[in-house]
Amino acid sequence: MSEKINENPTSTFFVGALITSAIGGILLLALDFGGWNGSNYYLGVYIWGSIGAWNGVLSIPIVISGLLLLYCMGISILVLRFPGKIPDKKYVKYGLYASILVFILCLIGGIVFAVELTIDDAWWWFDAGFYGGIIGSFLTAFLFFLGLKDLEL
Repeated sequence: MSEKINENPTSTFFVGALITSAIGGILLLALDFGGWNGSNYYLGVYIWGSIGAWNGVLSIPIVISGLLLLYCMGISILVLRFPGKIPDKKYVKYGLYASILVFILCLIGGIVFAVELTIDDAWWWFDAGFYGGIIGSFLTAFLFFLGLKDLEL
């Protein structure tokens, strides 16, 4: 009467990593990382802007982070497409390290962005690129870690 519902639970982790890394990478590359508004109505000064993958000082780390998350997506596709035929552990470790690096880059970029605009006394906010990078890289690293533990068993 007891049936196995899921023959390969490892694939669940890599499907999740595929989804989170794809969404995080696309959000980092397509949308803004953060924005600011330093306008002063009384002085008649209107200044606003945003930073993203294709504009601003932090554009190189943002593009690298987005491409690394898309690399993690490719690793998930390889592991799902060819189970046991490629050195899964090696590629999953690379994906784990890449997603941790993206998390660190997004965290440092967010801190630099927030401190700089707080010093400049401007209204600022994090946008979808920041949240996609932080959440996508954290979940991808967590799912790769669980998938790696399952591959070692």
